[in-house]
Amino acid sequence: MKTIRIFGLLILISAYSFGQNPTVLQTNKNILKAGSIAAGSTEKIKLEDIDEWLCPNRLERGDREFGGNGPKVKSEVKLRLANNGTEIWADITFSAVETVQDFSTTSGKWSKKVFDVPYGKKITAINSDMASRTQFISPAAGFQFLLPGEDVANAFHTFLDGVDIEKKIFEMHGIKREDRAALKNLINTAINHGNTVIKVPATEGTLVKSFHIVGDTGGDDISHDDNCNDDTRIVKIEFFPVTVTYQNK
Repeated sequence: MKTIRIFGLLILISAYSFGQNPTVLQTNKNILKAGSIAAGSTEKIKLEDIDEWLCPNRLERGDREFGGNGPKVKSEVKLRLANNGTEIWADITFSAVETVQDFSTTSGKWSKKVFDVPYGKKITAINSDMASRTQFISPAAGFQFLLPGEDVANAFHTFLDGVDIEKKIFEMHGIKREDRAALKNLINTAINHGNTVIKVPATEGTLVKSFHIVGDTGGDDISHDDNCNDDTRIVKIEFFPVTVTYQNK
């Protein structure tokens, strides 16, 4: 009986203390509320494709002509958040190197805004791949990729200079590595202002869907200025959708 009286007294004291100082429970509510805001909302967004010519004009070695000897092309795109999480920018690098003496070489770097966050929000995290890269040996201007009867796997291996495409990239394109008919759709060509544009997938990273690049042009390949006509260049970069975490500003 004495124990019951003591327990009841403790309950009364606790209730009185809470009535005098209810901030403990209120503080806990604030913590929960802050946590729910920090978690934010996850959404899939579409970046703006880079649909403009980007050509390097810096001659780093040799002359300005590849002469049908490649070039070996490498390009990489990396995303970054900017302006307090309200913008996404893409940093692009590109290089082209002739495959024989005198190894004519050029490279360039550019930054392009690819997404504006809706008013009142900011992005706290990019949850999908934030980078992609590709590489290939550009055949001479006017070439036909994958001639009839050519082994697809060997053709890819040679064209990509021995680099394999990551499995997850095939999955993003919705094809299987062993599906040779579908593989042919990953690499194709088009004519742009008289130059052969090679459309290639990324070899690493699921950020970029396709790079559209001019390698060899049949004339002087490395630009003297910012006029990219009839020069080695990036023509277009297409992106896969990107998953981000939003938070109210």
